[in-house]
Amino acid sequence: MADPAATPPAKLQLLVEVIGADLYGEQFFELARTRTIHRNGVSILLANIVAPDSELIVRNSETNEEAIAVVGGLIREDDGGRVYGLAFLDPSANLWHLQFPAAEAAKMVQLECSGCHSVGTLSLSDIEWEIFEARRELTRSCNTCNSSRPWRGTDREVTEKRAGIPPEQKPNPQSIAVPVEERRRVRRTKMKMTACIRFSGLENVVVCEDISKAGFRFIGRKEYPEGIRVEVSVPYTKSSNNIFSLAGIIYCRKMPDGQFRHGVTYIKPRGSIGWDP
Repeated sequence: MADPAATPPAKLQLLVEVIGADLYGEQFFELARTRTIHRNGVSILLANIVAPDSELIVRNSETNEEAIAVVGGLIREDDGGRVYGLAFLDPSANLWHLQFPAAEAAKMVQLECSGCHSVGTLSLSDIEWEIFEARRELTRSCNTCNSSRPWRGTDREVTEKRAGIPPEQKPNPQSIAVPVEERRRVRRTKMKMTACIRFSGLENVVVCEDISKAGFRFIGRKEYPEGIRVEVSVPYTKSSNNIFSLAGIIYCRKMPDGQFRHGVTYIKPRGSIGWDP
C-alpha cells in the first residue's frame, strides 16, 4: 500500500489499471505505473498513445477503487512509453488514501487559446501545474471555440479584445476555459467502446454511445424492455475472458431508422464504474 503520510506530489511508482481508447480509437486495458500522485490527479507512464482531453478510467490494482480522469497533456516521453498528466473529474477521488496537507494557494496563470486567441487568467490544479511546467501548455475546453484546444502562456492582457469580436459579444475572460471539475456539467463522456449485452442466455455485441460513472448508452437493432435486468461486459473483446456485471435497462427509445437507443445502469456497489476484473 502507499505511504499514508505522503505529501504532494507523492513520487510513487504504484501499479494501476488504465482503461480507455487510444489516439486511434482502439480500446485498451493497460497495467501501468504512476510517477507522481497529487491531491487531484496523477501522472502515469503509458505504453499506449492517448489524446489530450480524452477520458480514461484509472483503477487502484490493490483495492479495485476507480475514478474517471481527463488527459491534461503529455509531460514527457520516457523509456517504455509516455508520461501523461491525468486530472480526476471528481476532485474528492483519492484512490490510494494518501493524506495530503492543507491545499496551498491556487496557481494563477495567464493563458491564450491556440484557436480563437482568447486570453484568460486561469487557476491551475497541482497536476495541471506539473503539465504546464513541462510543456508550457495545457489542453482545456474553450467556451468561445466550443471545442478542446491547447492553451499556452501569454503576456497579452486579459482585457485585450480579440480580433473580429464586437465588444458586446466579447466573452468573459474568466469563463473562457472550462475547468476539469466542471466538465461533467458541460458534456457527457464520449467513449466509443464495444459492449456485450447478455439476456436469457443470448449475447448481443453493441457499441456504446457514451459512458458515465453510473452506466452507459448504446444503439442496437434488438429491443430490450425497460426495467429488465441484463448482464453486461464493457469493454468487450471477442475471444477474450470478458467479465460480465449485473445491470438494468432504464429506458428504451425507438429511433426513426428502426433501431433502439437504450440507457443502462449498473447494479453494483456504490463507487464502482462497472469494470471489475
